[in-house]
Amino acid sequence: MTTDDVLTWICQYCSEENELWVDLTIENKQDFIEDCETCCRPNRLIISQQKEEGIPFVESRLTDE
Repeated sequence: MTTDDVLTWICQYCSEENELWVDLTIENKQDFIEDCETCCRPNRLIISQQKEEGIPFVESRLTDE
């Protein structure tokens, strides 16, 4: 069983790709703010696992959404 993974997300401001280490032992949805590595603007990241495959999925949003 994998307990961690590195996921890729796209900044909503500059469209640059970022990487994020995720703890997969947290079963519920994770929701937090992460700064873009390129433009340093905050993005809201929502991480959930697809129930069928158990694959983690990351969604990035503007912080005011």
